[in-house]
Amino acid sequence: PVHTFTGRPLARSTSMCLALLLAAAESSLPLERLGTHAMLEVLDAPFDALNSTDRVLGALRAAAASGNLTVLGEHVHAFPVMGVSVLLLLSESHLSAHTWPERGYAAVDLFTCGPPSSLPCGEHRPARREIPGDWRCPDDRSVPAGSSAGGGLAGAVEAVLEGLGATGARLLWLERGLPPPPGERGAAPEKGEL
Repeated sequence: PVHTFTGRPLARSTSMCLALLLAAAESSLPLERLGTHAMLEVLDAPFDALNSTDRVLGALRAAAASGNLTVLGEHVHAFPVMGVSVLLLLSESHLSAHTWPERGYAAVDLFTCGPPSSLPCGEHRPARREIPGDWRCPDDRSVPAGSSAGGGLAGAVEAVLEGLGATGARLLWLERGLPPPPGERGAAPEKGEL
């Protein structure tokens, strides 16, 4: 069945949400920061790791522990042929992973409220990494990779990569929040800006 959201196919709704998210990210409006959203793409991980609910769940549990995050609940689903989806509901928000074992790929999403966290390359700047190795930024700057013992979101990211045996990764992160109240926004955005 085609899953829908507001009467539209989910894929289209997801594309629209991503477009709005990117438009907001490029906006010059300041935010009242509410949290950090990290999107991690796990690359070249072993088939067996990505097809194992125990292994993916273990990697997310290790990430939560490393990031000092409070797990409230877990949901695990193994697809009939291959692949798994795992969700940890956190007191701070959520941590999820969706795998494509046949491609050595997992999409990991982590959103947490709380203090800002030090992640590589800076907000809205995609980082890439070959493991072992450092994070590489779009400007070719190198940022040393941390360890899962380092804590915070950076430690959580490292725990996922270690737990799934990845040999590559891409990471994009941004601060999430609300624009200031209308009276405090300053100049109105130009037409076409969010």
